[in-house]
Amino acid sequence: MELVPGEYEFTCDECNGDGSVQVIRADDNDEAERVWDRCDDCYGEGTMRVDEEEAAEMIEDGGRTPIRTPAS
Repeated sequence: MELVPGEYEFTCDECNGDGSVQVIRADDNDEAERVWDRCDDCYGEGTMRVDEEEAAEMIEDGGRTPIRTPAS
């Protein structure tokens, strides 16, 4: 899918681009177990699309590199 003007795409930090994260859930007996669930930060896509302002923060403060940038 094409990026809209001013939109940048980054690999999701929370799931490292996998789209899923391991969480701890209690079962019916209140026993904790680890299960895989969809990443809430990227909605299971593995990537995040952000506007120019948020991208600038991620690049400058976080040292991140976008995987896709807007078409020039």
